[in-house]
Amino acid sequence: MTRRTVGHVHGRFQPFHGGHLAYLRWAAGECDELLVGVTNADPSHVRDESADPERSEPRNNPFRYHERDRTVRAAVADADLGVPVRVLPFPVNRPELWEHYAPADAVHFLRVLEDWHEVKADRLREHGREVRTVRAERTVSGTAIRRRMAAGDDSWREDVPDAVVAVLDDVGGPARVRELW
Repeated sequence: MTRRTVGHVHGRFQPFHGGHLAYLRWAAGECDELLVGVTNADPSHVRDESADPERSEPRNNPFRYHERDRTVRAAVADADLGVPVRVLPFPVNRPELWEHYAPADAVHFLRVLEDWHEVKADRLREHGREVRTVRAERTVSGTAIRRRMAAGDDSWREDVPDAVVAVLDDVGGPARVRELW
C-alpha cells in the first residue's frame, strides 16, 4: 500500500487573498490531502513574536476563526485544488499543542516571503517536523488589504477571491477593520 502524503499549510489569513491561494495550489500539487491551519485561532493562541512583532496586534487580526474558516473553505471550493482539503486551527506559537492539530507525519509546506517564515520553518524542524519550503515574492499582503479596507478603498476586492469577498461582506469585515484601524 502506498503511503499518502498529508500536507499542511498555515497562516493567519487576515484576510485570505490571492497569494494564499497560490500557496495552497503549490502545496496541493505536492500532497494527497491538504490541511489548512488557521493560526491565532483564538486569543489564547496569540503570542507576541519578536520575529514579527505586529502580528499579534488586534488591528492585524480583525477576523474571527469561524470567519476565516468560511473564507478559506469558500476559496477552496471555487479553486478545485485536486486534493481533499480540511481547515483547522493551528497554534503556530504553541509547539506543545501541534500534535493535537496536525499529524506528526504531515509535511509542512511554507512559502518563504520574509524572515518570519524562516523562523517558523526552523521552529517546525526543531520539533521534528518535515518541512518543505519555496522562496517566493510577495505580490499581495493582508496588511495592504486591511489598510485599504480601513481607508474605505474598495480596490482590496481585486486581491481577494470573489468567494472570500462575499464572506467578508456578509460578516461586516470592512467595517470592523475600519473600527480597529
